[in-house]
Amino acid sequence: MLENIKQAKNWEDRYRFIIQASKHLPQPSLDELAQMQSIQGCEAGLWFKTIPQNDGTFQFQAYSEARIMNGLLWLLLQNINGQTSNQLQQFNIRQFFDELGIASRLSETRLNGLKQIQEILHNL
Repeated sequence: MLENIKQAKNWEDRYRFIIQASKHLPQPSLDELAQMQSIQGCEAGLWFKTIPQNDGTFQFQAYSEARIMNGLLWLLLQNINGQTSNQLQQFNIRQFFDELGIASRLSETRLNGLKQIQEILHNL
């Protein structure tokens, strides 16, 4: 999916891939959502959860009320799940979405939500 987005010829194709990606992100139950951290600064409700693993890596759960954000979150999780705190501290969300050809099309409020997630990653 990441390669498809990188190779898309235009924004409409990328947007279509992002919407398709959103279908892969599981919707948490209300109980699961209550256990996730609410992320401020995004135009839609956004939640994120860090799950430390025994091997020193992390898994993450994320969810948004907006379908486009769920697609972005799914793409993000594909890249950050299974990484160590050292790897996550070096991760740059803006650069990641720039490389996918997406960042320039994201609203400032969507970027704000993603930047908040980056802060969480950098503090692990």
